[in-house]
Amino acid sequence: MPHQDAQGRWISDDGLQYWDGTAWRPIGATVAPQRRNAALPAVLIGCGFALVVVIVLVVGGIVMVSSSSFQRGFCESWNNNPRQAQTPCPFQMAP
Repeated sequence: MPHQDAQGRWISDDGLQYWDGTAWRPIGATVAPQRRNAALPAVLIGCGFALVVVIVLVVGGIVMVSSSSFQRGFCESWNNNPRQAQTPCPFQMAP
């Protein structure tokens, strides 16, 4: 004898089919909901983090290179290198 489930559908004796009002339908034939791709948010977060790191490095590099103490130290090292003796330091102002 068929019985009703919690949704009010009539279920067959073997529990494999339900009555939809016109015909017996298999219970397992419903389409499973599709899973969302969970990797996309992780990739976006990773790219955002990498972008922030690159921006910090670029801004830090610009600040460091524009520092007069960095330029002075670089030019001292440049001028003390025998291979660079013929070439003026890139940070030295032209006389």
